[in-house]
Amino acid sequence: MERKSYYLIILLIALVICVGVFMYQFNNDVPTFMVINGTEVAENGSFSGVLMDAYSYGVPNQTITFHKPGYEMGTLVDVVTDENGEFTIENAQYLPDAGDDNYYGDFTFAGNGKYQGCTYEGNVTVIPK
Repeated sequence: MERKSYYLIILLIALVICVGVFMYQFNNDVPTFMVINGTEVAENGSFSGVLMDAYSYGVPNQTITFHKPGYEMGTLVDVVTDENGEFTIENAQYLPDAGDDNYYGDFTFAGNGKYQGCTYEGNVTVIPK
């Protein structure tokens, strides 16, 4: 009878360790990715995206930086995700003198203690009316 109790204690310890490791991985340094709903937007239109973690949950209240059409590459603006990890860029600007730089790009989430950073590799081109 004592041997069965010994095995039960060993199994419970192993279970606690497994649950602890899973919870640590689920809550620390979780990979993220970003999805944008299109590659083109009409002038003065809007487009949206979502920041998600590796478990396909939206990442709420995080800052996404990006550059607007014609801006210097070092000049970034930002938007904050909502409670579902979604964000929207409204009133897309088209600048006639910007030439090939009429796009929104370099969408980046810098990361934090819980989530790894990520970058959306594509651009969203603004189409004039």
